[in-house]
Amino acid sequence: MPRPLKPSRELRQRFDLYLDEFEVDQIRANAAAARLPMSIFVRRVALRQKIEVPPSIEAVARWRELAPLANNLNQIARACNAGSVPEGIYPVVAALAEQVRLLRLELLDCNATGAKRRRRA
Repeated sequence: MPRPLKPSRELRQRFDLYLDEFEVDQIRANAAAARLPMSIFVRRVALRQKIEVPPSIEAVARWRELAPLANNLNQIARACNAGSVPEGIYPVVAALAEQVRLLRLELLDCNATGAKRRRRA
């Protein structure tokens, strides 16, 4: 685990860095995506500290949308393990399968977008 950053009152050395406009824009965009001020973002990157990006509002909404389906899946698994197949199980399993398929497509799209961003950086 990386060492925690020092309090700002202890940070008294200035470090000048020359960048072109594109580089500044890239750093500013990456810092905004991580929801960090630029100075903290640059310091963490330079010190190879982990930068945890909070989930997007869309990801949280998707998580909430999938929660009832995960509960249904858990109930189905319990019933099957107990030796009984609940009535009306097939439409629920079909809905779960469709949600998993859509989630996989979303994840593939996110990974493709992330790969494009990494290549540009």
